[in-house]
Amino acid sequence: MDRADTAMAISGAQNVSFSFDSNELTQRIDRILKPSEYWSWGSPRLDEFNHSLVVRGGKNGFACYVRGNNQIWLPADLTSGYADPALAEYLVLHGNMLSPKLLLQVKKHRSTKATEVEVNGVKMPAVYDPVFDITVIFNTRTHLPHIVRTIEDHMIYGPSTSDLYLSDYKAVKGIKFPHLVQTVYNSTAEKLDATLEDYIIEEITINPKFSRNFFQGLPDGKGFFPKAAPKKVEGITHARIGEFSLNGLWAGITKSTVDTIKGEKPVPGLPNVHWILLDPDQLGVKQFIIEFEDHLIVGDAPPQHTKEVIKWIKKNINKPITHLWPTHHHRDHTGGAAEYVKLGAKLIVADVSAKYWSSIPGAELITFNDTHPYVHSDSKTQAWFIWEEQATHSADWTYAFVTEKCPSKRSPVAVLEADIWHPGMPDGQNDRELMREWLNQVDKDGPPEKSYVLPTHGQVRPITELIEHTGYVYAPRKISDWKDGGAMCQKA
Repeated sequence: MDRADTAMAISGAQNVSFSFDSNELTQRIDRILKPSEYWSWGSPRLDEFNHSLVVRGGKNGFACYVRGNNQIWLPADLTSGYADPALAEYLVLHGNMLSPKLLLQVKKHRSTKATEVEVNGVKMPAVYDPVFDITVIFNTRTHLPHIVRTIEDHMIYGPSTSDLYLSDYKAVKGIKFPHLVQTVYNSTAEKLDATLEDYIIEEITINPKFSRNFFQGLPDGKGFFPKAAPKKVEGITHARIGEFSLNGLWAGITKSTVDTIKGEKPVPGLPNVHWILLDPDQLGVKQFIIEFEDHLIVGDAPPQHTKEVIKWIKKNINKPITHLWPTHHHRDHTGGAAEYVKLGAKLIVADVSAKYWSSIPGAELITFNDTHPYVHSDSKTQAWFIWEEQATHSADWTYAFVTEKCPSKRSPVAVLEADIWHPGMPDGQNDRELMREWLNQVDKDGPPEKSYVLPTHGQVRPITELIEHTGYVYAPRKISDWKDGGAMCQKA
């Protein structure tokens, strides 16, 4: 939670090319990288990303994958074409940050002003350029650019710095170029120093020969989106674009509406457990709502859907949202948490993640640990929220167990989980190691094998199917086995 905890790729190679025949950014990136094993759910064979991206700034600019794509679940050889305006604008910004022409561009902008920035207690000279909305911070000894900084509005931390660190300068034909490049995310609210990218420049060629179409996009009509000029889109922050695109998860500006959101009650006998379909695809995003007599607990908060989900709840259930349960801290699940906090919702989180969630202004936390689960109940329903040390998937990963208030042997059970099992998907798109790790935890906790699993990706299935897919030896259970009978009847 306080570091970048999931590697997208640990090895790769790229050529980054620039043309300076216009005043606008003209860049091409030819990249090969091998995704880490974490991403096997999207690419069972872990095919290499092998793509070429052309980025051009200005009113006639664009960003276009002219070969391959940057989406983990797509075939590697499928060319996705033009990017949406928001991603294009983000790529232009970061292309300018790396451009060898950056200082000349900044110098031309008349509104540029000198300033001073403190980094780790060291005061460093800098210039701020309001046109690019970036700050160039200079090394106090060499006076060369050391950090190129942009400020982002992070979904949890708020205003945060995204820094391009440039070091190990070497002269090439009399011009000094950095040969070590790192992207470091260092929140102003809380010191993260999370390294997002790290690469060495092995060779720099000045005035190379390019083919005529080297910096051109695809013909109109090719790819997923029409050609579109780079443009900021309201509600789509650089922090969100960066986090999703750097992880091969950005698929365009996707928004659900109140009318496209579908709600199901998939567990017979538990009509107060809602499974919310935000994206109807097999791997599409789902959420949970646990309905109590006079309030609701919402599970997860995918940022691109949050505002519409809140409207859907108002229209279809019309009870106050008093609690949000983020299953774990990954932002594709919880980037919209601050919206629920604004409504007055308390956050139900593992104690190990309390510092992280406290970064949201006004957040009130209900925490639990491995020995003391959080139990929430009224006269009809009770829900248990569970965490264990060395949790699977992420350090703060949690799951929930919902029953009637005083269940009997025949009472239904709902188990709510995120990212561990994608029921209904081919085995190649499920990580059996994660599935078995979770089953080890479930086995100790003791839910009956007939319990229904409601996932955030995939379809609703009983635990028996999870057992079959893993070959796990799971002893028969009764409802009274849950936490040594703890689910039988807890007081409200």
